[in-house]
Amino acid sequence: MLKFSALLLVLLSTVQTFAQNASASLVNTQADGRYTLSEAGASYFAQLSLECTNKSNPHYYYNVLRQPGDTQTPEDLWPAFYGCYDWHSAVHNHWALIKLLKTYPQIPEATAIREKLNQSFTEDNINREFLYFQNNKEQYIFEFPYGQGWLLKVAEELKTWNDPDAQRWLENLAPLHKLCAAAAQVIWKDIKEVNLSGSHDAPSLNLSFALDYARAFGDEDLLKVVLKASKKFYGKMTKAPLRAEPFEYDFMSASLLVTDLMRKVYDQETYLKWLKGFAPGLLDATSVAKDLQIKKTDKHDGYESHWDGYHLNRIWCLNGMLQLQSEFLDAQTKAIWVKSMNDMWDYAQESIGKGNYDIDHWLSSFSVFALIGYED
Repeated sequence: MLKFSALLLVLLSTVQTFAQNASASLVNTQADGRYTLSEAGASYFAQLSLECTNKSNPHYYYNVLRQPGDTQTPEDLWPAFYGCYDWHSAVHNHWALIKLLKTYPQIPEATAIREKLNQSFTEDNINREFLYFQNNKEQYIFEFPYGQGWLLKVAEELKTWNDPDAQRWLENLAPLHKLCAAAAQVIWKDIKEVNLSGSHDAPSLNLSFALDYARAFGDEDLLKVVLKASKKFYGKMTKAPLRAEPFEYDFMSASLLVTDLMRKVYDQETYLKWLKGFAPGLLDATSVAKDLQIKKTDKHDGYESHWDGYHLNRIWCLNGMLQLQSEFLDAQTKAIWVKSMNDMWDYAQESIGKGNYDIDHWLSSFSVFALIGYED
């Protein structure tokens, strides 16, 4: 532990230097003009995620969950996912570390990342996390749908990585990811209808990640439930309120989360037909700029940092749609998409890596997903 902590301190000493020139160094530009993560950017976000995954205070446990006389710490309850202020943020920062190591294995932080993942994904740690779910009176509800959805994404990322350590981590993670998969299957089978949401209760995020998981693991029962639920909830939904978003303090795009889900549900022809009813403005050069307009706030900390996450989430959903196999946008419309996505990125990065924990404890991982979440 001392060796790892010393290494981490050395790595973190350069975070502020990176931050001063972040907008220029974090990204490369693809042939179509979109940003993708540079190696310098991968290193930068690895440092931020390493720092917060090891930081258990401040933590919402002390303000919300701890009872009088309770002397437990977040590490006692969640020995794998104790940092980043809350359980779900710890989970998606672990996803970010996995994705960064998987995609950029040569970055300077690679050794520290692997050591961190080795520490988190021990059999004992995961069994103790599983015990927390078992001891919770509402074991299927804890962190459902948001945190559990991210846990499924962690499992899928490990499953699709040909790395001996990754397969060992996945084996140790099995009790948790199987529980979350079972929860999704049971709960979505019984839900009759849902509302659009860009917050922790967003059905579309859990369904989207559960669908990825089901396909990666060959879980046909879960796949059947998720496909049926997605079509039931969103198949006939039209006229998404893109210009009214974000709703209050949403930190994701309620409408674009649905477009991201449904591209995985339908074949491309059916999807584009559905999209013309759900969000026709995205396909129209005369209206798309208004549908994708940036809504700025002068403040970026506290709840206002949700707007940064909202814009990063919009980027990842749009990048997901651009994974479709054939061109579905004319050149003018795609150019507006690209400019909007890059502007959203630049706006969100104004706040990240400046030492504000309200922001860094979760927006590092959102930044990684925005640019490379769907890259193989």
